[in-house]
Amino acid sequence: MYQEVHTENIVARAHAKEIAELLHRFARHAQDEGGAPHEAFCDEVLPNFGEDVMVLAPTEDGDYAYVHYGREIARYVGGSRLGERISSMTPQVARFTAACYDQALSDGKPAYTVHRSLKTVRVCLWERLVMPTTARNGERFLVVFSRPLQFHEELLTTVLETSPSGIVALRAMRDDQGDIIRTLIITANQRAAVMAGRGDENLHDTEARESLPFLADAMIWRRCLYAIELRRSDMIETSFSHDGKVTWLQIAIAPLGDGLVMTMTDVSELMVANQTLQSRAATLALEIGRERATRRALSQEIGQREEREQELRRLAETDPLTALLNRRSFIEKANAAIATCDASGDDTSLIIVDLDHFKSVNDSHGHAAGDAVIRAFADLLLGTVRSDSDLVGRFGGEEFAVFLPRANAATARRMAQRMQHTLETKRLPVSETLALQVSASFGIATRQKGENFTAFIERADRALYRAKNDGRDCIRLAEPALVTTAAAAA
Repeated sequence: MYQEVHTENIVARAHAKEIAELLHRFARHAQDEGGAPHEAFCDEVLPNFGEDVMVLAPTEDGDYAYVHYGREIARYVGGSRLGERISSMTPQVARFTAACYDQALSDGKPAYTVHRSLKTVRVCLWERLVMPTTARNGERFLVVFSRPLQFHEELLTTVLETSPSGIVALRAMRDDQGDIIRTLIITANQRAAVMAGRGDENLHDTEARESLPFLADAMIWRRCLYAIELRRSDMIETSFSHDGKVTWLQIAIAPLGDGLVMTMTDVSELMVANQTLQSRAATLALEIGRERATRRALSQEIGQREEREQELRRLAETDPLTALLNRRSFIEKANAAIATCDASGDDTSLIIVDLDHFKSVNDSHGHAAGDAVIRAFADLLLGTVRSDSDLVGRFGGEEFAVFLPRANAATARRMAQRMQHTLETKRLPVSETLALQVSASFGIATRQKGENFTAFIERADRALYRAKNDGRDCIRLAEPALVTTAAAAA
């Protein structure tokens, strides 16, 4: 049976926000090893938390009897146990509960427990805060806050077992310093067991790295730990061999409590299908005139392939976070625009922009906030440039580039000033409740005749470095470059 008992770092481990408040109130009342004064503590706790609280009294035969049973607990359990004893529970749960209660009375300190329900249909896991008290006449009691961690087990089981995907929920087990030492599987459907090569086994309460073969990969295991610690979702594609068969999985990871949920999709057939897509399309083309059904199938196949190709082209050209042009695509399109401007004799200019002190945003507010600032700044750039001609790209990290065809140095400087002014007067939204004031440094270069794009970028970069060295939040123009041409050599 899955179970946990903790007497340290309770607030960090708990899910219900009420637990922190109850611990605070207990600490305010606590008196030595007797815990809190029973009458005063109950008078304060029961009016506000009574629906989720049980009060138990130890019996002479080593059992515990319920003297108060919260209405919410009764609703989840399916009835009140007032007057009953804990020995009426499933033996395994009763032994665990009695041991926890005995220890709390002995120590006079609160204890936090998590255990799996073996009898109640609607609840999978319970968390409890056990608080010992002593009455004026010396009698001992336990005030226990009890709240389910997972609801509607019957519905959850139906969803899990009918899902075509493998679904596994893990819970982190930590040492006294808060470091993850292992993870236990708290629920897993049959499809997940089959995908793991353990179709005839129950994965519940087993060590995740032993039961799921793909977690043996150190890189995947690290990404799972990052997902738990950073509260960040992830998508992993991996393969493993079992009984001579290679299985490809696409795994979506999402944090859940102090653990995570993995949704596994077997993409082995898709991998093979992608490899043979072209030959299948040719086969369908030969049969197009034979029957209407074949024509429809071919049309769908070609349409799906074109959509994938379009998506691949889009992904190849754009930065995934901002949807701006990536560096390679930016340079390709800028070179094409330069050729057109050279033919007409127009100037072209380049602005390199770098957000100032961006590392402090990540350090102070987290990487999610940093990503939000990057996206908001990309939107600001797109709203400033000429949408029909100018190019905006992300070169990496917090560095961006703006290419301005048919623009001289004065035009480029005015464009950079507008961007700078917008940053000064506008906070970049990070969430519904947070917006940050940021600044940026700008380097501007106007292309000289015969100058290649690499030299063009380098001059703009040098101007940006001068802006950084001059205190940031400023604009600097690139120095003219000596461009060697055939005519100059003559």
